[in-house]
Amino acid sequence: MAFLDQLREVTERVRRGALPSRDELLALKRENRRHALAAEARDAETCDSLPTWINTTNSTVCNLSCGFCPQAYGKGVDWRMEEPIYRKVLEELYPAAEIVQLSAFGEPMMTPRLAEKFDDMERFGVKLEMVTNATLMKGDALLQRMASIMGLLTVSIDGATKRTYDSLRVGADFDEVLGNLRAYNRARHALPKEQRAPLHLNTILMKRTLPELVAFLRLAKELDAEHVTVMHLVRMVAEESVKDEMLDASTDWKRRTNDVLAEAAAVARQLGLSVNLPPPFALTAAGSGDVATGKSPAAPPMRCWFLWQRMYVGPFGEIVPCCLAGIHKNGNVKGSDYFTEWNNALYREMRRRVHSDDPYGACKTCYLVNRSTDGGDFDKVDTDART
Repeated sequence: MAFLDQLREVTERVRRGALPSRDELLALKRENRRHALAAEARDAETCDSLPTWINTTNSTVCNLSCGFCPQAYGKGVDWRMEEPIYRKVLEELYPAAEIVQLSAFGEPMMTPRLAEKFDDMERFGVKLEMVTNATLMKGDALLQRMASIMGLLTVSIDGATKRTYDSLRVGADFDEVLGNLRAYNRARHALPKEQRAPLHLNTILMKRTLPELVAFLRLAKELDAEHVTVMHLVRMVAEESVKDEMLDASTDWKRRTNDVLAEAAAVARQLGLSVNLPPPFALTAAGSGDVATGKSPAAPPMRCWFLWQRMYVGPFGEIVPCCLAGIHKNGNVKGSDYFTEWNNALYREMRRRVHSDDPYGACKTCYLVNRSTDGGDFDKVDTDART
């Protein structure tokens, strides 16, 4: 029996109320990963497996109104995943998946019936991967539950002081968030070491946070974070106040940024802290002392893993191949299923072309396939119309 047929058979058992044992689920997940990695390695057009990692759009609500985020300016209807779609996720994807995220756009802690979702993860042996603002992580019972099912917790914090953070993360309180994280750490450290999920921090680099970057790394170490990702502010809204915060505004700001990045790299090494820093700005053209007008040379391309391992599930059954802004939908499971859509004609074409000289559609400009070492060009908004 082909492995995909085996997974179909498991789905039918789940629908009849016969949940596989924990040992069988672990074996299914290991075998699914083995098949997925093998298919990825050979650029297979068809997968004899299902995604190892899934993102489910359970809600697009956020409890904060940060001025640099589209959430602060209204995005229309708050989408919530339809129950039949969620049932299909449980029955068809959870038996093979290792990791699930609860939201791609919004605060995952605002997921409806969150406790039930945690129950489902526990029953199917799926680990939670969460990117959160941590404002709603409260109460010992909740934190203990989260620690027990967590695969990776990433907390977004901008700035290393209350004044900076509170001015940017509107609706949040710096001291409260740090208190929540310390309480979560107590629950995390109560588990055996091999069961503790790593804690990562994200922070956005802009004029207000740049002077605090080194202090932020020290704070991350104090909070027992294993890794920090530092990202440039990307202008996703038309507000001039956001543009004014961007660090590519002048050569002077670029030089200041480069100096801080160099210091941050040195401090991270001293702390023994894993950190992803953006590359320094290109200030001079090759062979001259003039300020460069072009971009830095392109970095070597990376290989895509999304098309063989990851799936984004929309609230109404849409299947989206990755998190690239503006990416098209690859199918819909209304009237179909994940087994069929995962190997539909569009997926097969994308897999066939993604590592060729002619990638499909948005793959042509993907940050994985076509990376750049340039630190600028973060203005993504048509200033005449909010998108």
